[in-house]
Amino acid sequence: MYEHRGYRTLLGRIRGNIRTYIRKQLELPRQEIAELLAANKRAAIWLGIAAGLAFTTVITLVVLVIALVALVPRDWLGMVVLGLSVGAAVALLILAIRGRMILPGLFGAVVLVGIGIVAFLFLPELVLAALLLTIALSIGTGATGYSGYSKLELHGPTRTINSVKETIRWAKARLLGRSAN
Repeated sequence: MYEHRGYRTLLGRIRGNIRTYIRKQLELPRQEIAELLAANKRAAIWLGIAAGLAFTTVITLVVLVIALVALVPRDWLGMVVLGLSVGAAVALLILAIRGRMILPGLFGAVVLVGIGIVAFLFLPELVLAALLLTIALSIGTGATGYSGYSKLELHGPTRTINSVKETIRWAKARLLGRSAN
């Protein structure tokens, strides 16, 4: 009966140690995720700026369209819209090639150039001015968003993964070492 109590105490200690170990293993990913969030704070700020620019696009669109239509002749607006469309198409194509998404990038570039040509040939002043502002703000929003996205640090909880791997190696060595003896 005395030995039975000893085993019960030993098993209780082992159970307590396992619970403590599991609790600590669960705390490590939380800590790593908090560190990742802190590291990505700057990227989140850039993405927030991009979102702010996207929302202000609608507001500034109305004000600038009125001013542009009053000042700029139709032919000039058409040329600027065509130039911005071609420039945006080239930038989109370059980004698509970098990201290895050539077909969608090529499609987007062709659509942008087509919009520029149609705008230059057929659209009235008011629509041209609105399109010019929309393209310019979209380019600014895209550049800011891409800048924020490129600053993101996306990776898993590496310390936790390494710790679990090390524990598995230790357990295997310990179990195999005991079974060999």
